[in-house]
Amino acid sequence: MKLSRKLAALAMAVLLAVSLTACSPKQVAQDLVVNMVHKLGLVEESDDDETDTTTKAAPGGSVEFPADMDTEAARVVSYPEDGTLYVSFNGIANRSTEYFVAGGDSMTVTGYATTEASSERYMYFKIAFWELSDDKTMTSYVPGSTIYYYADGSASQYTVTGLTAGKQYKITISYDNGNKYYVTGGLKVEGLGSAELNTYGDDTANS
Repeated sequence: MKLSRKLAALAMAVLLAVSLTACSPKQVAQDLVVNMVHKLGLVEESDDDETDTTTKAAPGGSVEFPADMDTEAARVVSYPEDGTLYVSFNGIANRSTEYFVAGGDSMTVTGYATTEASSERYMYFKIAFWELSDDKTMTSYVPGSTIYYYADGSASQYTVTGLTAGKQYKITISYDNGNKYYVTGGLKVEGLGSAELNTYGDDTANS
């Protein structure tokens, strides 16, 4: 049914409801209008029907920092060991790791964190991968690499794909409620191509 016809039918329903108020209870007239509106499809769907399209890490794994890693040295500390990059972060809202070399086309990221927030809406932090250009002048987002982790202190993991072996990447760690609360935790990123870590003057987030 075209919109004009729907509006015309709605107008008729309203007129009918008004005429009925003289001889019928007011509630009956109101129910008639509401029923007609629903049948005409003029009521928008509730926000509760929206589908969650975010990608969430699956529960599992663990993050145990190497004994020689000083997790208090900075807000974000990156530490490579045996093909794995360990990352600690302390009271952050939006920071990034140093650049590292990918050993293949995928890397498995295990992460955990805690926050002082109590609302379920703010019980997640997220990561994302960014690829460094060959001339080291810019970064580009790796599609599909934004992963959400539950910030209740338990570990979760996810394998990020779409990487290129030998390329340099950094991981951003962010928390949507950073204007009021922060997150503290760690990551274990498996699949390093080397122990090389780099900064190129554009990252002051770890100081």
